[in-house]
Amino acid sequence: MPKKTQPTLFSTDRLREVGINLFTACGAPPEEAEIVAEELVEASLMGLDSHGVMRYIWYTEQVLEGRIKPGAPIRVIRETATTAVVDCGFNFGPVSARRMVEIVAAKAKAADVACAVSRNCHHVGRLGSYVQALAEQDLIGFGTANSAKHGHWVVPWGGREGRLATNPLAYAVPTETQPVVLDMSTSMIAEGKIRLLMHKGEQLPAGSIQDAEGNPTTDPNAFYGPPRGTILPFGGPLGYKGFGLGLLVEILGGILSGVDSTVEQPNINGLCLIAINPEPFCGLSHFRRLMTKLSDYMTSTPPAPGYTEVLMPGALDFRTRRQRLADGVPVAEETWRQIVETARKVGVEIE
Repeated sequence: MPKKTQPTLFSTDRLREVGINLFTACGAPPEEAEIVAEELVEASLMGLDSHGVMRYIWYTEQVLEGRIKPGAPIRVIRETATTAVVDCGFNFGPVSARRMVEIVAAKAKAADVACAVSRNCHHVGRLGSYVQALAEQDLIGFGTANSAKHGHWVVPWGGREGRLATNPLAYAVPTETQPVVLDMSTSMIAEGKIRLLMHKGEQLPAGSIQDAEGNPTTDPNAFYGPPRGTILPFGGPLGYKGFGLGLLVEILGGILSGVDSTVEQPNINGLCLIAINPEPFCGLSHFRRLMTKLSDYMTSTPPAPGYTEVLMPGALDFRTRRQRLADGVPVAEETWRQIVETARKVGVEIE
């Protein structure tokens, strides 16, 4: 395990520049390279480093292996007034997801409720980004993302072998100020966070993973193996709840798009986005006022011992974003070393 070191702070402009140069060198059209870099930097700004600039490394490797196809067309292959099945062509996941946001938002504004699912979609990054984008257009957004069988690292409740991916779900709701945003994996920990902690030279939280024999461990190396370990469903002793939610993500992200989740498929993420327009229900302005009042009510409770405040979902992420915009984005030394090394593979020199 790498020795624990202090991260280096980088400006967002610097990190975006590195990402754009990397992905352009990989053959991405400039506008697509910019989208991917923006999404990954934004994730790091929000404090979700496991889905941030660390992914520069893996995305570049996936292009070199032919698993990501920069510039590939993204097409609606089946649709109604309220639904769409989108073939993403294995383009960069963030590029595909942004296009799906556009599709589902347009349909929800026209027909009040809409749902879009993907096929052939690569890793989309921070799922919360796309439901947040819907909330910023005054829509309620809900999203799920499953993964192909080779990413089934999460055990069903009581199991020893993986049958699900970390299967995140997210929702975002407009208010009169910043949206309420929940973005969570249905497992105890996301794979990217395991990798991030390994880069930092740190142990995992107890109760997160098992080794290959099904024994609890906090060593990230025990997860990656060989032989590979597994991740536990969210909920600790009540992990059947996380298993049930992970199964819902599998159904919406995979089965609903017509993909068999029990056999190996080349796609990385099965993305499902649902948008609801509050206007026909109670009026957008009234809905936003009620959401603001609800948020104030939730956070007005005196904090329990050991806590200093009560926050709505997403509030800490927005606070982290403001802080990192001012102070810089921390990047682990091992992560930066691998980014520089990966860049050289595509002819990009990073100082």
